[in-house]
Amino acid sequence: MRIHALAIAALLAGCSSSGSAPITHPDASGTGGTAAAGTGGATGTGGATSSGGMTSSGGTSGPPSTGGATGTGGDLPTGGNSGTGGNTGGSGAAGGNRGTGGTTGTGGTSGPTGTGGGSGGTSGTGGSTTSAPDASVDARDATAADRAPDTLAQDTRDTRDAGADAPGADTTTTTTVTVYVAGDSTVSTYTGSSIHQAGWGQFLQDYFITNAKIVNKAVGGMTSRHFIEAGYLDAIIAVIKPGDYLLVQFGTNDGNTTATYTLSGSTTAIPYYLEPQTDFKTYLTKYVDATNAKSATTIFVTPPPRHSCNAGETGVRNGLAAYATAMKELGPTLNTPVVDLNAMVIAYLASVTCETSGSTFYLVKADGTIDSTHFQETGANIMAGLVAKGTTGVSTLGIPLSAYVK
Repeated sequence: MRIHALAIAALLAGCSSSGSAPITHPDASGTGGTAAAGTGGATGTGGATSSGGMTSSGGTSGPPSTGGATGTGGDLPTGGNSGTGGNTGGSGAAGGNRGTGGTTGTGGTSGPTGTGGGSGGTSGTGGSTTSAPDASVDARDATAADRAPDTLAQDTRDTRDAGADAPGADTTTTTTVTVYVAGDSTVSTYTGSSIHQAGWGQFLQDYFITNAKIVNKAVGGMTSRHFIEAGYLDAIIAVIKPGDYLLVQFGTNDGNTTATYTLSGSTTAIPYYLEPQTDFKTYLTKYVDATNAKSATTIFVTPPPRHSCNAGETGVRNGLAAYATAMKELGPTLNTPVVDLNAMVIAYLASVTCETSGSTFYLVKADGTIDSTHFQETGANIMAGLVAKGTTGVSTLGIPLSAYVK
């Protein structure tokens, strides 16, 4: 699929804190933030149980660490994105079991110059929480209607693995790595959508070289707990190899305080809701533990905000800030990189009117109203670019996977 001109402009802008230039598409006739919550999410399996693209074997790991000559000291290298003084850091220095080093930390700003070793890495682990949690709680997002699970009828979801085709030769790196994606309907792959519904996972391959194979296993309606209980995480872990990656985005449905689900063969109703600072973190930890056991790496991706705004306003309110904050807090404690998609989308839409973001970024339903939870192809494509190469994207994390971003 060709990248929309808007996506290209947005990515080149780097997603600054002041937001990109307003989207220039015509305003929608919908009411923006007053639309009902995402009604697009189906319980379609979205490829989560398909085995395509997941049966590759072999012990190949990710590309060699790109860190400096002495940037490993201790279990946590200094480095991170900015590295400490001299050549002791290195943007991709290997360290510990997973080589992420101070991936999400600010690195050398607090470590002694040229020390390498553990002191720089230790002080650099807090980077992903340096921004203050968004204290604004969108009252509209808190309503049962707007936080309905994404399990209602939606267009056909592609059951094939994204990027399942065999990777071709690439001159940048010769090591093949697989990147699995776990998430909900905002991440899922769709085909044949009459309303052009899309999730960012279906476009992610476009931003990586062919030796990084993207396998999108996101499923509509999932929470961080439901994805595990339904067996989807186990299916990924059964085939993930040392050096592979698992991108994990949840939070959109975890905040629903009224919805429940049942597991196959059971009539017990299980709540969607997971408290962000406790249960949500507990289930996210299970993803990290599972990948660590296979010498693979989890990367947290914070959930994008809903289309919650009033006509004439610019930007969108951040009703999912608590879940984004929880991921940013948990990542450094588990030595797990964090892509802050939530903050990047907030910044990207900061100067865009509610009407314009509704008509060009979020999903426009068949009746012309705005779906406040899901995304159209243009918006999903832009988010995929942000995940790969935005200001906190994979390219900035200083891990081996960073070298695979185009």
